[in-house]
Amino acid sequence: MFLIDYIMFSLHVDKNILDIFPSIPVLESKDEINIYIPSEGCKEILSEKRKIETDIDEDILVKKLVALVAEGSYFENTSSNVPVKLLVKNVWITPDENGGGNVCLIDISPVILEREIAIITGSEQMFRESLEKTVKENVPGITRVILLEKGVPFRKLWEI
Repeated sequence: MFLIDYIMFSLHVDKNILDIFPSIPVLESKDEINIYIPSEGCKEILSEKRKIETDIDEDILVKKLVALVAEGSYFENTSSNVPVKLLVKNVWITPDENGGGNVCLIDISPVILEREIAIITGSEQMFRESLEKTVKENVPGITRVILLEKGVPFRKLWEI
């Protein structure tokens, strides 16, 4: 009776009768990607490899990429390049009006600086370029990246 029930169930769910044991799921599927970070003193853009989960929604992947670029290098002292903590409020990926790909809009929460923080000249522009290069390389179809602050594009994030 059990054997007949098993055969009927297997036929009902389109499963092979001889496939008794379920397949073992993959525990971890991290891919190695390139991220780009401003160098110490913001003279050039460095490339580093990181392992992250890439089989996720594009907006979540972009949030992770923003965090990785803002975090800085594992090998050099680049923590002063991004003197603030960035909180990504929302990410939109829309078709480009000019055609030829998608535009990634990243809305970042307002940033308040403390008076004692030394700001490196050109660090914001290098951060923007590094982030754009990182997102364009790791998210397929993205041709432009625009950072917004409270929904307003092209505002200064930390340079005074």
